[in-house]
Amino acid sequence: MGIINENSLALTLNSLNEAFFFDKHLTSEEKTETAKWLAGRQGKPGSYCEMFAPTSYDFENGVQVFTGEKIPSKAATANILGQETCRALLQLSVSDIDIRGALDCATRGMMERLNERLSPNTGYY
Repeated sequence: MGIINENSLALTLNSLNEAFFFDKHLTSEEKTETAKWLAGRQGKPGSYCEMFAPTSYDFENGVQVFTGEKIPSKAATANILGQETCRALLQLSVSDIDIRGALDCATRGMMERLNERLSPNTGYY
Protein backbone atom coordinates (compact mmCIF):
# COMPACT_ATOMS: atom_id res chain seq x y z
CA MET A 1 0.00 0.00 0.00
CA GLY A 2 2.90 2.37 0.61
CA ILE A 3 1.79 4.49 3.56
CA ILE A 4 5.18 6.03 4.37
CA ASN A 5 6.52 8.94 2.36
CA GLU A 6 10.10 9.29 3.63
CA ASN A 7 10.15 12.97 2.58
CA SER A 8 7.00 14.12 4.37
CA LEU A 9 5.29 13.58 7.68
CA ALA A 10 2.20 15.32 6.29
CA LEU A 11 1.94 13.07 3.24
CA THR A 12 2.53 10.00 5.39
CA LEU A 13 -0.26 11.06 7.75
CA ASN A 14 -2.56 11.81 4.82
CA SER A 15 -1.97 8.31 3.39
CA LEU A 16 -2.63 6.79 6.78
CA ASN A 17 -5.76 8.90 7.30
CA GLU A 18 -7.02 7.81 3.90
CA ALA A 19 -6.57 4.18 4.94
CA PHE A 20 -8.40 4.82 8.22
CA PHE A 21 -11.21 6.81 6.59
CA PHE A 22 -11.89 4.29 3.83
CA ASP A 23 -11.38 1.34 6.19
CA LYS A 24 -8.55 -0.08 4.10
CA HIS A 25 -6.93 -3.15 5.57
CA LEU A 26 -3.42 -2.58 6.91
CA THR A 27 -1.32 -5.62 7.62
CA SER A 28 0.41 -5.96 10.96
CA GLU A 29 3.71 -5.32 9.18
CA GLU A 30 2.39 -2.10 7.58
CA LYS A 31 1.09 -0.87 10.92
CA THR A 32 4.37 -1.62 12.69
CA GLU A 33 6.56 -0.12 9.96
CA THR A 34 4.42 3.03 9.83
CA ALA A 35 4.25 3.39 13.62
CA LYS A 36 8.02 3.01 13.94
CA TRP A 37 8.62 5.62 11.23
CA LEU A 38 6.21 8.04 12.89
CA ALA A 39 7.71 7.44 16.34
CA GLY A 40 11.15 8.10 14.89
CA ARG A 41 10.10 11.73 14.23
CA GLN A 42 9.64 12.40 17.98
CA GLY A 43 11.72 15.23 19.36
CA LYS A 44 13.63 15.89 16.13
CA PRO A 45 14.52 19.47 15.17
CA GLY A 46 11.38 21.36 14.22
CA SER A 47 9.15 19.45 16.61
CA TYR A 48 6.72 21.39 18.78
CA CYS A 49 6.88 20.58 22.52
CA GLU A 50 8.89 17.42 21.87
CA MET A 51 6.10 16.00 19.71
CA PHE A 52 6.72 14.62 16.20
CA ALA A 53 8.68 16.79 13.78
CA PRO A 54 7.58 17.63 10.26
CA THR A 55 10.26 17.14 7.62
CA SER A 56 12.12 19.94 5.88
CA TYR A 57 9.94 19.15 2.84
CA ASP A 58 6.82 19.87 4.92
CA PHE A 59 8.20 23.20 6.12
CA GLU A 60 9.48 24.25 2.70
CA ASN A 61 6.44 23.24 0.63
CA GLY A 62 3.60 23.83 3.05
CA VAL A 63 1.07 21.34 4.27
CA GLN A 64 -2.51 20.48 3.48
CA VAL A 65 -4.12 18.06 5.93
CA PHE A 66 -6.32 15.15 4.90
CA THR A 67 -9.52 17.15 5.42
CA GLY A 68 -8.25 19.82 3.02
CA GLU A 69 -7.17 22.68 5.27
CA LYS A 70 -3.90 24.36 4.44
CA ILE A 71 -1.72 25.05 7.45
CA PRO A 72 -0.66 28.70 7.39
CA SER A 73 2.59 28.80 9.39
CA LYS A 74 5.58 26.73 10.42
CA ALA A 75 4.53 26.84 14.08
CA ALA A 76 1.05 25.59 13.21
CA THR A 77 2.55 22.95 10.94
CA ALA A 78 4.69 21.56 13.78
CA ASN A 79 1.85 21.72 16.31
CA ILE A 80 -0.88 20.22 14.14
CA LEU A 81 1.26 17.48 12.61
CA GLY A 82 2.64 16.64 16.06
CA GLN A 83 -0.85 16.18 17.44
CA GLU A 84 -2.00 14.30 14.32
CA THR A 85 0.91 11.91 14.75
CA CYS A 86 -0.11 11.24 18.36
CA ARG A 87 -3.63 10.42 17.17
CA ALA A 88 -2.33 8.21 14.35
CA LEU A 89 -0.09 6.23 16.71
CA LEU A 90 -3.02 5.65 19.05
CA GLN A 91 -5.14 4.45 16.13
CA LEU A 92 -2.41 2.14 14.86
CA SER A 93 -2.26 0.57 18.31
CA VAL A 94 1.11 -1.12 17.81
CA SER A 95 2.47 -2.68 20.99
CA ASP A 96 6.13 -1.68 21.04
CA ILE A 97 8.11 -0.16 23.91
CA ASP A 98 9.93 2.38 21.68
CA ILE A 99 6.72 3.55 20.02
CA ARG A 100 5.00 3.85 23.39
CA GLY A 101 7.99 5.74 24.76
CA ALA A 102 7.92 8.24 21.88
CA LEU A 103 4.19 8.78 22.32
CA ASP A 104 4.57 9.20 26.09
CA CYS A 105 7.39 11.74 25.64
CA ALA A 106 5.37 13.72 23.08
CA THR A 107 2.33 13.69 25.34
CA ARG A 108 4.40 14.90 28.31
CA GLY A 109 5.87 17.71 26.22
CA MET A 110 2.47 18.98 25.17
CA MET A 111 0.93 18.56 28.62
CA GLU A 112 3.76 20.55 30.19
CA ARG A 113 3.05 23.37 27.72
CA LEU A 114 -0.67 23.30 28.50
CA ASN A 115 -0.37 23.04 32.28
CA GLU A 116 0.52 26.38 33.87
CA ARG A 117 1.78 24.64 37.01
CA LEU A 118 4.40 22.84 34.94
CA SER A 119 5.42 25.56 32.50
CA PRO A 120 5.78 29.33 32.67
CA ASN A 121 5.17 29.45 28.89
CA THR A 122 1.46 28.70 28.91
CA GLY A 123 -0.89 31.14 27.25
CA TYR A 124 1.43 32.15 24.42
CA TYR A 125 -0.51 30.83 21.44
